[in-house]
Amino acid sequence: MEAEWTLMVYMAGYNNLSSAAGTDLKEMRKVGSTEKVKTCVFVKQHPEKVARHIVVAKGGKNEKPEELGDKDSGSPQTVLDFVRWAREVAPAKRYALVLWNHGSGWEPQDFQAIYEQVRGEQPDDSFARETDVRANQLIARSVFTTTLEQFVALDSEQRAICSDDGSGHSLDTIELGRVLAAIRKDAGGPLDLLGMDACLMSNLEVAYQARRHAGTIVGSEELEPNAGWPYDAILTELNKRPEMSGAELGTLVVDRYIAAYKSSDRDWPVTQCAVDTEEIKTFATAMDALSRALRDQARKDYRPIQQAQARAVRFQMQLRDLKSFCAALSRTQADAPLKQAAKAVADALKPGGYVLREGHLGPKVQDCGGVTAYFPGPGEPISPYYKSLRFAVDHGWDEFLRGYAAAVRGD
Repeated sequence: MEAEWTLMVYMAGYNNLSSAAGTDLKEMRKVGSTEKVKTCVFVKQHPEKVARHIVVAKGGKNEKPEELGDKDSGSPQTVLDFVRWAREVAPAKRYALVLWNHGSGWEPQDFQAIYEQVRGEQPDDSFARETDVRANQLIARSVFTTTLEQFVALDSEQRAICSDDGSGHSLDTIELGRVLAAIRKDAGGPLDLLGMDACLMSNLEVAYQARRHAGTIVGSEELEPNAGWPYDAILTELNKRPEMSGAELGTLVVDRYIAAYKSSDRDWPVTQCAVDTEEIKTFATAMDALSRALRDQARKDYRPIQQAQARAVRFQMQLRDLKSFCAALSRTQADAPLKQAAKAVADALKPGGYVLREGHLGPKVQDCGGVTAYFPGPGEPISPYYKSLRFAVDHGWDEFLRGYAAAVRGD
């Protein structure tokens, strides 16, 4: 019998998130799978080197996990295999895929650490550390770290070829787009929802890469607390209204996520945002106008941009919240055309267009609008891999970044 929804949760927990994977599985088992809503999980946890496919049952009763052996949870192919399995065992009218792992926006920045591990220069003791925040290590992990490890292990010439496709999380973002494209081809249409229960993933560049392959995308601008999404609350509500659309489910995730942390300010700041990929072209057009105005301003006087950038909410991996940046521009001596372009972007971030729902808790993020973009500060290098992203190819943000950097240097 075809369900209304199948929620597919890919839990790459063979790392320091192993215990968190167990906690989230318990949350899912409070509700389990029903005739209307199926929950399918890929899970691999430390110290077992055994991955499993599971159709989650209430209380875990009568589950029949399919043991997969020492499956590489860092491989894009494993993600694709999981989705194909879930669609076969739990056919539904609508599908959601949740990538559960560490996150770091479009770029991992753990490149050097992986170099050192592959070369044997440092031990990998990540399994020995349980953290309270999913990416509170100095360097966050990428979704597909092992893909990067394979390339790093090659000789330098081959590694340079790899860098043409992108490296670090740039590579991973591109690879994610390819996996989603394969999923769409299999299904004959896009996912209804792509969720990222991970840190720093409510990022314009990531959403743009995935835009054709998922109707709604959900992620967090900020680091996520270790507890992540409240799966029991989300599944309970979804079972009450199984006819909901992908956009409605995305809105639900945001609301339940924020509600879950309201009584625990020790976990703040928290953020969560759902976006509509059908509206990303309109939003990108507004961003193009902003980038042109920023380039013009940088040629005349870059200082208003620098002031606004310093006031914008900043996250790890050189990510800035776009709403707070645009608001800060309005309080500078920037030219009128730039202020007008910034207002247009801020207006485009209001819920009801590209942003379906946005929520946040905590003083640090009180001015956030749900979406970040890559925005290195003055003197910080621009990643050579950024130009490989689809957003950089199609739009002018990277041209502004280069022009701004040149203006600050005095070139």
